[in-house]
Amino acid sequence: MNNVFEPVRIKGKLFAKNVTTGEIAPEDLIRQIQLRNAEKYKQVLMVSATGRVTRMDPADFNVTLSEPKVSFMQVRQKQDPAEMFSNLERLTKMVGKGIQPSLVITGSAGTGKTHLVKQTLSDMGFTESTDFVHFKGRATAAGLFITLYENEDKIIVLDDCDSVFKDDDAVNILKAALDSYDTRKISYISTKVLKDTYGAEVPRHFEFSGKIIFISNIRQSKLDEAIRSRSFVADVELTTEQMFARMEQLSTKMESSIPQQAKDEALAIMKELNEEFDGVEVNLRSFIKAARICAMGFDNPKIMVAGQIIGS
Repeated sequence: MNNVFEPVRIKGKLFAKNVTTGEIAPEDLIRQIQLRNAEKYKQVLMVSATGRVTRMDPADFNVTLSEPKVSFMQVRQKQDPAEMFSNLERLTKMVGKGIQPSLVITGSAGTGKTHLVKQTLSDMGFTESTDFVHFKGRATAAGLFITLYENEDKIIVLDDCDSVFKDDDAVNILKAALDSYDTRKISYISTKVLKDTYGAEVPRHFEFSGKIIFISNIRQSKLDEAIRSRSFVADVELTTEQMFARMEQLSTKMESSIPQQAKDEALAIMKELNEEFDGVEVNLRSFIKAARICAMGFDNPKIMVAGQIIGS
């Protein structure tokens, strides 16, 4: 059976594997369309001496096809969001306690990532500006170096500072800052003198003993591998169903000034709109908008909510 192959996926790409030797066939031996059809109908492919490829039932060769591996993404998409965010809280505490120097949090916008991190740090007894600092927006390599210098012993929360991941110099600075040592030496050698907030010169190198928490909406696959390997990572990319579940779980805790009846109505309206229209923004920010509208007693709150949470 050295000429019989089965379709297998390796990192998502389809290949032909010899059922006897386990070797992967050259990509030009069997066309992708033939592999896809064999995968679809759970068949094997026999290659003749002349190169002719025939799809056949694996039972004809007494072959048992390999079981495809389960995608971890499929598991994550079924996870209870309450569990996801409980784990995120624990990971944040581990950084706060100094068990791990950094945490990278990625996922959907409007899920409450930033609120959870800051609330967790506050609940641990940390005070913003004194024990931890929160920065949001664009950051250059030089700006990052100065920020780390000025807060060298604090917990630094970098929120939506995605530009640092696209700058090689900034990434190299982060690699030094995230090494698993009690203190890490960070350098920035430039002909231009860097100055801190008060106008004083910043040294070219210093020892960093702080921790860093990144919060980003970009996918983990887009992150530099060296940063991922040095950090805990938490992905809270939610499906629409998970996002609605999270709204229900947080409904009683959010917007305490709004009656629960209005929040329940807002959630029901959002679900209706999502069934009827494309482009509905399903996140906590849109839920807050919807709840505030429902609390005002408009004659047709559904139309009002739609105008706020459906993209043009």
